[in-house]
Amino acid sequence: MQDPVELSRMLDIPVDPVRAFEAHYRAMDAYARLRLAGEERSWVWWQGSFFGGLGLADPDSGAALTNNGYGIWTAAIEGAVDAVTRLRADGIRTAVISNSDGSVRESLSKAGFDGLFEFVLDSHEVGVSKPDPGIFNHALERLGIDSSGAWYVGDSVFHDVEGATRAGMASVLVDPLRLAFDHPFRVASIAELPDLVRRIP
Repeated sequence: MQDPVELSRMLDIPVDPVRAFEAHYRAMDAYARLRLAGEERSWVWWQGSFFGGLGLADPDSGAALTNNGYGIWTAAIEGAVDAVTRLRADGIRTAVISNSDGSVRESLSKAGFDGLFEFVLDSHEVGVSKPDPGIFNHALERLGIDSSGAWYVGDSVFHDVEGATRAGMASVLVDPLRLAFDHPFRVASIAELPDLVRRIP
């Protein structure tokens, strides 16, 4: 997630962690609804929605103040590192597919995820972004499995659920505010993943 301390420094306003958490998911939900309805929206639009949710007087300035969001995604959601560690201990293979700008490995390292993923696919490097199934297929090829043997976990109905579906994969939606569309596998927190995986046939 976005680091509230770093956001406060960059934006020069106090950023409440709870408000930042909620602003992220509300912006993600609004973006997904519009894109799935066929309306074009960009990353810049998402940022404006997010920074508006933080209470920034000029939400459109948020992208410039944070260098287009570079380096703010360095805080792990509570319980996330432990959850991935438990999945690995249970023999579950883990990897990352991220729509990013070349910074996702650095962000994951700062958030405490070093050594927990077999590999990380950054859309900036791969040349294709979610929800295009190409980036999911690239990950499946590296894992050496077909889509029936993998699940994708994400917090965007448009990028993650839609993209995984296009690639023939099942998905888990992280939706702590219960804002998104109905989904058969929904969790409020990444911390719930190990228990969910054990219940999946």
